[in-house]
Amino acid sequence: MDIGVPSVRNLFRIKAERRILWIAIGVTSIPLHLLYNSAVYISLAANDFYIFTVTNNHFEPGAYTNTSSHAFSEFNWATPNATTGEEYAEVQLFKSMLEGRNTGTGRYEDLTPSQCAKRYNTDFLLTNRNLFLVTSHASNAAHNDTLLARIYFEQDDPLPSDWLCRYDPVVVSRDDYQCNPNELASNVTRGLPWQMDLSYVGVIEISGCKSERAAEKCKVQFSLRIMIAVICCNLVKVCAMIMTVVRSREPTLVTLGDAVDSFLRISDPTTRGICFADRRFINREWRRGLGTGPRQWKQNGVQRWWTSVSKTRWITCNFCFAIIMIVAAVLLRLGIRHDGTVLNTDLKSMWSRGLGQVNSVSLLGIGLRNITESILLANLPQAILSFLYLTYNSLFTCMLSGHEWSLFSHHHRTLRVTSPRPGQRSTYWLQIPYTYAIPLMTLSGLLHWLTSQSIFLARVEIYDAFGTEISRTISTVGYSCIAIISVLTLGIFALLAAAGMGYKRFPAEITTVGCCSAAISAACHTWGADSEEIVGKKVRWGDVGVVPNLGVRHLTFSSEEIRKPVFGEVYSGAGRERE
Repeated sequence: MDIGVPSVRNLFRIKAERRILWIAIGVTSIPLHLLYNSAVYISLAANDFYIFTVTNNHFEPGAYTNTSSHAFSEFNWATPNATTGEEYAEVQLFKSMLEGRNTGTGRYEDLTPSQCAKRYNTDFLLTNRNLFLVTSHASNAAHNDTLLARIYFEQDDPLPSDWLCRYDPVVVSRDDYQCNPNELASNVTRGLPWQMDLSYVGVIEISGCKSERAAEKCKVQFSLRIMIAVICCNLVKVCAMIMTVVRSREPTLVTLGDAVDSFLRISDPTTRGICFADRRFINREWRRGLGTGPRQWKQNGVQRWWTSVSKTRWITCNFCFAIIMIVAAVLLRLGIRHDGTVLNTDLKSMWSRGLGQVNSVSLLGIGLRNITESILLANLPQAILSFLYLTYNSLFTCMLSGHEWSLFSHHHRTLRVTSPRPGQRSTYWLQIPYTYAIPLMTLSGLLHWLTSQSIFLARVEIYDAFGTEISRTISTVGYSCIAIISVLTLGIFALLAAAGMGYKRFPAEITTVGCCSAAISAACHTWGADSEEIVGKKVRWGDVGVVPNLGVRHLTFSSEEIRKPVFGEVYSGAGRERE
């Protein structure tokens, strides 16, 4: 069995009742990882809006002329009489807005060109709606209409300021110029003139703006079905924990100290005669009934920490990490390529888009039928990350267990057990020393947070330009390239940290038992001593002298002065066991 680390192997060695409780706790953890983060979520509310380019006298009384045929061309309404009552009401709203009514009240605010470009250069417009671009041009006899141009902007357009390029912006002469709305907005924000070339008017300059204010309508929502699932899973967990506390009364083998205490009190006859056994010997020879006689001590020098972890754990952890990081890198490449079609993809631009921020570009274009599917997809990386952390944490637990084991060969120590008796110490509150537990928990929390910012639920309710109803809802999954880069960087650091820890040396020579219960048992066969007395004192593992009936030396725990194993010396654990 494995001692001190989570192990599926142990499930086949415990009672059926405890196995069922373990499975119940484990199975109910999966839906929690997939659902818990999104039981409560935020729904943004954005606004579609019209952009009107008007003359500087558009808002003067009687200046507006309603003969602009292109103003109503989008609605395809010839005359109000040809419409239904509902359409007619919307026509009236449109005409009221077009004529600039109520622009002198608090409903509208005056903005400078730089303020206007900065305010409307955003992914989703939350606090404003329709916009009038006031030019320095005045209506005249040749063109007596105060409305010069009109654009209807929808919030799910690929670029937040794409409307800037729907006109013909006037720029400094440059070969093969491609309109970049972000660059254009940045130039206006920096104070450069905002000019347009309208074919039927000529070059005009924007001198100011009138922006319609809108109340924010963002919501905090929750899914009733997800909340019920979360409550049910937590209820099963609580019941399983209570049953474990109430019904499980037998001694536990949770820590290395628990195993040493148990095997010193009640020796295991199946491991007698192999006090030199390490984890590899148990797997290769002892399980086949081989090599239980006296043997030379061939270990020359102390081992490194990585030897206390089985190859299976190393391979499983590194393989899983490698696969997940390769998949994440491929998805990152696809995300950068997708964003690069409309945005800059340098680190500065990606950082400016933020971590976990919903924007109109970095959204998955796959068809998701409902919000539950979006939630499951957004939280799937959280479940995968939790599994990876369990394998990663087991590496450190095994290495630290090996370090604690080696200290018993370095000096006398008290046993650290789950339920301490006189002369013993309690185990660590976080299972491993705080020096390692706190950084590991910090790493786990940071990875989970960055992962939640890398792929996340994106839900936006978009209102029409009049603010009267929701025209459509975006419910999908968003991603952040800079957050994915941060996760990959932190993941590489975590692997390097584990490799660096594995390269450390143990403080003394001792058998490398890892978490193997048989190897621990083999090292705990006392000779000529009272086991009850030993476990209540500081003990040390090493050479306790010659076994009289065999004529060879013996390695075990003792509270007396002992010496370290000698290279080339013959040792055996077959001695007189205390009855």
